[in-house]
Amino acid sequence: MMFPTRSRRKGAPLLPLRFLTTWSLLASSTTTLALSTIHNPKYQCPSSPPPALTPHQLLSASCPHPIPGSLTETLFSNSSSHITPWTHAPVCELTNGLTGQYCTYTNSHHGHRGFSIVTTPSRAADVASWFLDLPLPKPSDGAEGEKYKVVTIPGKGKGVIATKEIKQWEEIILDYATLVVDVGFTVEVNALRGYRLLHKAVEQMGDGGNGVMELGKSSEHAQDVVENVLRTNAFSTRVGEGDYMAVYPTVSVSLVSPTGLLNRGKKSKMLTAHPSSAYTRFIQESLQVSIAASKPISPGEEITISYLTLGKTSSERAHLLKKWGFTCSCPLCTSPPSTIAASDARRKEIAKLQDLAIRAFQANKPYQALRLTRQILPLLPKEELFPLESEQLENMSRIYFVLNDMDKAEKYARLSLEVLARQGYIKWVEGWMVGKMFRRFEEEEGPRGVRY
Repeated sequence: MMFPTRSRRKGAPLLPLRFLTTWSLLASSTTTLALSTIHNPKYQCPSSPPPALTPHQLLSASCPHPIPGSLTETLFSNSSSHITPWTHAPVCELTNGLTGQYCTYTNSHHGHRGFSIVTTPSRAADVASWFLDLPLPKPSDGAEGEKYKVVTIPGKGKGVIATKEIKQWEEIILDYATLVVDVGFTVEVNALRGYRLLHKAVEQMGDGGNGVMELGKSSEHAQDVVENVLRTNAFSTRVGEGDYMAVYPTVSVSLVSPTGLLNRGKKSKMLTAHPSSAYTRFIQESLQVSIAASKPISPGEEITISYLTLGKTSSERAHLLKKWGFTCSCPLCTSPPSTIAASDARRKEIAKLQDLAIRAFQANKPYQALRLTRQILPLLPKEELFPLESEQLENMSRIYFVLNDMDKAEKYARLSLEVLARQGYIKWVEGWMVGKMFRRFEEEEGPRGVRY
């Protein structure tokens, strides 16, 4: 856990799908990553999307204007798609108060599936300003066979195993969002109009929506097939200033058995509570997600990912997994009681130290916060909580920054970034990243040396 004021990289439950009173809470969570501090844009639109969603080079210095849904099909035909990134005219529905609208925007040529987003015209303008700079998906992305294959695992059903040696931190699967839905849309548009818009978003995709409609559907509350896909498969993410649900067809999964087996039709994989052999890396500025190895994986070894927020104790994991309807059978959850008890004790100690460090920092006790944070770091590898390492190092950098010890602040800032680079969240460490981190510290904590 980072000190307050920083976006958390942790499991974040999806926000409610309400469509008046017909939609209940989404029963899904995921690990999300906010790296807005390590981007280096050259331009920004007047509407000021955050740096993480602003491309390195826009096609022009001017930014798109909001696109009203009343414009004609001719303006947005495929032959004029150079005007905007969208290949179809936006289809819109009014909000419940009739004061606004949400529209479906589609580029059916993006990759081999296409891309649709349901949002407001003003937010669509922000999206249009960077959409064309998104990396183009390749047909081979996520293809079964190069590094993994789907097999039947005795006692479990379908699962994914490695077909070659996979190094730690190596990417196994790369996927791109194909359906992105503004959470506000689920609250402000009634069910009938909302379902109509969702179906249009799927139907307009390059593959006719097959990649999305093939996904598993396990929600007991969904009243519509696309709603069911979203409830079962969507991950929470940020696009511009808004909260969205994003579907990544290759990575997305749905429950099919009480042991934790997940599948999505043609692809399937085994999830676990923790520890796992792989982890998800969300790169929000490019709407990408990848599955990477958290440890070396041998040929024939099962590939698993954790579906929970890291650091939970055994009882907390069991409680959270009830909403997916299964009992985890990972090595940790099925360990002898003494091993589980030792693990729970370490995880409770980590949570306690994190809380005490934050309290010390907020109470203007920086040296106490440093001592507590140093105690956290050696505990993380014992519980395979490696994704939490970079944020603890950044916490130390923040403390040294407010103490005006800039040599140590830079040391730990670089260490934090190096961990992110090693784990594949960023490609490499550049000097401007440290400077940007320090500027954020100054905005959040005040000029260095002033607080203490």
